[in-house]
Amino acid sequence: MNPLLSIWNQPTKTLEYLLEKKSVGYGVFILLLGSISTGSIALAPTGWFSGLPAYLIVIFSIILTFSGALLGWVIMAALYTWIGKWLGGTGKFSEMIHVTPASTILTIYLAPMNYLILAIYGSRLFEVPTENFGVTNLPLGVYFLMNIVMIGVGIYGIVIMSKGIGLVHKFSALRGFGVVAILMGIGIVFAIIFSIVIGILLFSLFTTIG
Repeated sequence: MNPLLSIWNQPTKTLEYLLEKKSVGYGVFILLLGSISTGSIALAPTGWFSGLPAYLIVIFSIILTFSGALLGWVIMAALYTWIGKWLGGTGKFSEMIHVTPASTILTIYLAPMNYLILAIYGSRLFEVPTENFGVTNLPLGVYFLMNIVMIGVGIYGIVIMSKGIGLVHKFSALRGFGVVAILMGIGIVFAIIFSIVIGILLFSLFTTIG
């Protein structure tokens, strides 16, 4: 079985195969391919490294994406294991680490779209957005199409991850989705708290300066 292909039509069998047959090194390989795919344009809306040649920005972006993916892999596997145990699961971190990269396989298939966009728009992608409400330098039609595709891949990725969590913890994919939902909820709460704290700090700073 080739997980890079079978993930689309045999997700459960693919997850079982990753859990039983594949090493941690294969997970690193998946994350590397995913980073090469999505990292190519990951810095597009940020304006970071603006002014550098596009190929250097792409290289830096892939390196940063891959580094973040490796760190996120460990953190997410730990959280999926921990939260899953709250819901009655019996899985171990050493098992979860094998299935967590599975959803990243889907992003590898975004490479043709991402590199086509990169080939057409080049360094313009990495400039600070000055049009389209300051969100993107891409034509809005292209921007929305890209986001629709990525949302679709993201939704299927959640399905894959829910199945993987359920497989490791020996409970249903629905309960696996519960783990994902709880983690997303925690992330939203922390994001809100962080935004409030930053807002208060900025308000205090400008009030003091004024």
